[in-house]
Amino acid sequence: MADSTVKPDDTNDLVLQNNHGDSKIEVNEDDTIVVTSGGDVTVDATGDIILDADGADIKLKDGGVQFGTLKQASTHLVIQPESSKEIIFNDGSGTASLTVDTANQNVSINNGNLVMGSAGKGIDFSGAQTPAGGTTDEVLSGYEEGVFNPAFVSGGGTVTINPLSNLMSYTKIGRLVHIQGYISVESVSSPTTSLSLTGLPFNVRAHTGAKYDGHSAASFGLIYNLSSDVHMILGRFAAGGSTMAFHGFDGTTQTATVASAMQANTWIVISGSYET
Repeated sequence: MADSTVKPDDTNDLVLQNNHGDSKIEVNEDDTIVVTSGGDVTVDATGDIILDADGADIKLKDGGVQFGTLKQASTHLVIQPESSKEIIFNDGSGTASLTVDTANQNVSINNGNLVMGSAGKGIDFSGAQTPAGGTTDEVLSGYEEGVFNPAFVSGGGTVTINPLSNLMSYTKIGRLVHIQGYISVESVSSPTTSLSLTGLPFNVRAHTGAKYDGHSAASFGLIYNLSSDVHMILGRFAAGGSTMAFHGFDGTTQTATVASAMQANTWIVISGSYET
C-alpha cells in the first residue's frame, strides 16, 4: 500500500481538530507542531518514546523562551542550562535537593548527606593539588567518631579501670585516628613494671623498616596521684595491634615503674593520634 499524504495549500497550515472544535493540532509551514488545548498533551506509546534530533540538540522552552538543552557530544549526554543558570534536582515535594550552579561551577547538597555507596571510596583530591614527593593516596575515604572502652594490662598483676570514669572517645579521618579522654584507676593488685592500654578502636598501621622500631606513633599523657615520682608518661602505639604501651619519666630519665606506681584513684589523661 502506498503512503498517503495530507497536504494543505501553499502557505497554509495543516490543522487537525477535535469534534468540539476547541482543541487542535497545527503543523505549520516552518515545521512547527502547535497543540492548542486547555489541558496537557500526552504522548502514549505501547513501546518506547524516541526523540531523534540529527542536529544533536533537543531544546527545552517555556512560552517560547529557551531554558535548557539536552545535547549529544561524542555520544555523551550533556544537560546544559542557559548561561549562568542552575540545574536543580528536586524531591517529590518540589524542594531543591541538589543544585549545580553553572555560573561558579559549584555543587550544593541542600538537604541530606553525600553518601558513599562502596567501601573504600571517597573524595578524590588528586586534581586539586600538586602531589608531594612520596604521595601514595589522595582519596579521603572515611570519617567516623565514637567512644571506646579500653582496659589495662600490666606485668605480674592487675590495674582495674573504674567503669564510671572511662571517658575515652575517638575521631577517625581517613586513616588517621585521634583518641582522647581520661581514665580513673579503680583498684591495683601487685603490678610490676609494664603497663599497656588495650582496646583501641582500630588496629595500628604496621609500618615497615627498622627506623620505626615496631611502633607507629606516640601519645602524651598526664598521670595524677601516683605513689612514686613519675612526672609524666609517654604512650607508644604498638604497630599491628590495638595496644598503647606506657613509659614513665621521672623528670630526668625514663623509668619503667609506671604500673607499680599506680594506686586507686590515679587519673590518666590521654591524647594522641596514630594511623590505621
